[in-house]
Formats: sequence, C-alpha cells, structure tokens
Amino acid sequence: MADFADVEVTFIDTEPQGLRGIAAVFVVSSHVVICYARILIPPCCAPSSSTPYLFQRPIFRLVASGHSWVAIFFILMGFVNALKPLQLVRSGEVDKALQKLASSSFSRIFRLVLPATAATIISWLICNLGLDSMSAQSDAYWLHENTPAPSSSWSSAFADLFHGLTATWMFGDQNPYDQPQWALVYLLQGSIMIISALSLVATMTPSWRTTTLFLLAYWSLNWSRIIGDPWTGLCCFLGITLGELSLSNIPMALAPYSPYLSPPVIFLSLFLMSYPGSYAESASWSIWLRDFATSYFPNHTLGAIERIYGSLGGILLVAGIIISPHARWTLSRPPLLWLGRVSFAIYLLHGMVLRTIFAWVLHLGQSRVIVSGQGENGHAILVERYPLPGSFQRFLATAVMGVCVGVASHFWNLNLEPFFAKMTSRLEGIVAGKVQPIEPKSNGSTILPLRKD
Repeated sequence: MADFADVEVTFIDTEPQGLRGIAAVFVVSSHVVICYARILIPPCCAPSSSTPYLFQRPIFRLVASGHSWVAIFFILMGFVNALKPLQLVRSGEVDKALQKLASSSFSRIFRLVLPATAATIISWLICNLGLDSMSAQSDAYWLHENTPAPSSSWSSAFADLFHGLTATWMFGDQNPYDQPQWALVYLLQGSIMIISALSLVATMTPSWRTTTLFLLAYWSLNWSRIIGDPWTGLCCFLGITLGELSLSNIPMALAPYSPYLSPPVIFLSLFLMSYPGSYAESASWSIWLRDFATSYFPNHTLGAIERIYGSLGGILLVAGIIISPHARWTLSRPPLLWLGRVSFAIYLLHGMVLRTIFAWVLHLGQSRVIVSGQGENGHAILVERYPLPGSFQRFLATAVMGVCVGVASHFWNLNLEPFFAKMTSRLEGIVAGKVQPIEPKSNGSTILPLRKD
C-alpha cells in the first residue's frame, strides 16, 4: 500500500490533474449519452416503467451530468492558478507574487486561445471536406444537432471560419464548428477574474483573503445572472479559497479524521452534482433538491438550479479531496495523471471525433430510413436519417471513439502543445519589448490542462 505521507508533499501537483482528467472523461460521456441514451437525461423513468434505470439514479447519473463536470474545470482553474501566488504571499514575497501574476496573465490567455483556434480550423476542414456528412444525417441527437452544414463555396468557407473563430470568444454567440467550445469564453472570463482577485487580496492576511473571496463569490452571482455564465465567479473565487485551504494547516490537522469526514462530504458533493438539467419533477430526490433551492437559494440563482448545484457540489468535492490523503493518493495514480495531462486536448478533440469516427462506426453498414424529426418552427417533420443501431454497435462505436480520442489527445500534447508554448513565449517577448524570444514557460498554471513543458 502507498505511503500516504508522501501524498502530503505532492498532491498540489498531482491531485488537480487526476480530477481534471476524470472531469474531461465525464464531459465526453455526457455527449455520448445525448447521442444514443437520452432516456438517462431525466432522473426517472422509462415510459413503460415506474422504476429508474441504474444510470438515472443519483451519483450513477453523473455520466449524463456534463454541466457539473464543466464546473470542476472552473474550480480547478481557480485552485491551480492561485497556488503559486498564494505560496509566495504566505512566505512574505508579495512583490514577487504580483510580478508573477502580471507576467503570467498574457501567457494564460494565449495558451487557451491558440489550441482552441487550431481545433476550430481542423473542425472547419472536416466540415467543408464532407467528412462529417454521416454525422449530419444521424438520428443520434447530439450528432445531427451539432454538425454544421458545409459552406456553399470556399470563399464563403473562409468567412464562416472567421466567424467561428471570433464567435468562440463572444458572449451570446457560439462556434458552429465545435459546440464544446461554448465554455472557453467563460474560462477566459474566469482567468481574468482570478488574476484580478489575486491582485486584490495579495496583501491581505489569510483570514481577510478568505472573507474577501467569499464576498466576491456571492457578489458574482449577480454578474452571472446578467451575463448568463455558468456561475464562473462562484467557482473561480471559491477555487482560490480552496487553494488557500490546501496551503493551511487544516488538511494536516484533519487528516486523522478524514476517513470519517471525507466520505460523507464527497458523497454529498456527488449527490448535488447529480441534479438533472431537466425533468427534475420526475424523481422524488430531485424534487426535494429543487424545492430546497427554491426556498433557500437567492432568487437570481434559480434560473439555472442544475448549475448552482453542480458548482456547489464540485466545490465540496474538491474540499473533501483536500482533507483526505486516501483520495489524493487515488487521484495521483499514473493513469489519472495521464488523463489530466491530456484533459484539455480531450475537451477540444472529442467533438470532431464524435462527428467522424464515432458516427462512421455507429452507422457502419446501415442505410438511411424515414424517421420523425423536428423542423425549425418546432413542428414534426419526416426526415431521412441513419437509425440508431443495437447495443453492441453502440458499445463498439463508443470504445473506438474513446481509444481515438485518447491517442489523438496524446499526440496533440506531444507535438502541438510545445509549439503553442513557443508561440506564446515569442508573442510575450514581443509585447514585453524583448528582442530575444524567451524560453517557453511551464504550463503548470494554464487554464485547463496542467503540464510541465
């Protein structure tokens, strides 16, 4: 068995990677569920049954709760990006911490923008070469809803590409070539929030830092309601607070009691994260959570109860892991560390793999049939699509997709991430007025992935 004392020294570097990798896998699983297992989206029940399926029940249904796992990305972004500045502040090096925040702000933005741009260009090529045409004609809901039509000409295609690249970073717009990139503008927003908040609280004592961050988190609920973001401020500011917690003596003091404290905290967190995005009225446990939120949560949070529960559950999950050496040891295992290193690549690449290889295998050997669909005005229409296959072919397509996403993400990190690091360093050198390009910085404080280039 592992020496859990070793985890105390290393969990700051490893635990976020493992959890981030798990979150990326569950985001992918939620999109697969929307493809061919939409019956799992409500918490209960099949039309001919009064008993929920196993994966409709709390915790098990996290395979369909992508919104909760996206919240984990925001929480860990605040947690990871705050660790080094907070360590410097706690050691009395406030000026060095502020200098680090100033120098890293530019690189964080471009380490997010450059990979997203590359992924969009690849998806744009796939679309206009017709490689995802089977996906567009699939009866799998996520596929046909998120597969754009090719442009009418290559001149129009370049104009459409420009719109896709800019739409990623605009509130209220969406990249038509890669639906999962909807979250990136909020990750960018969150990164700016984190840098601003850390600059604000750097000179404060730990207790005043924590108090201020809680006030900012509560205040941000108002911004989130107006902007329509997925409670970005709540997750990011409390993620910084969790970083403060991890650097304090509290985890070490609670370690002897963690076998009794951490499991119920983690169980509660996963239960909250299970709250469905729709059809909450179909199960007693989700009705209770909905009524509790209606009675006790601020009114301006009730428009997206599933996201507030996903955010609060994610915060509790990270807190439960911080106080548990056993949980940290589990998350520091090599397979999870690898998943964490490629998590951003998984997030960026899984959509295009779903629309191509997954769709090809899912409908291998099939012919299109007439099925009932929905027109632009909401009326039922008859359309010609590839029908959903049987269980074996669904499993095969999912397994092939998983392998392809893993391999593609590994080679993306191996070959493209170093290029993005060099490009970021060159751009940073230019804007800083440095004649010689500087060496690439470690990617240990990037927005989503955690690497050491």
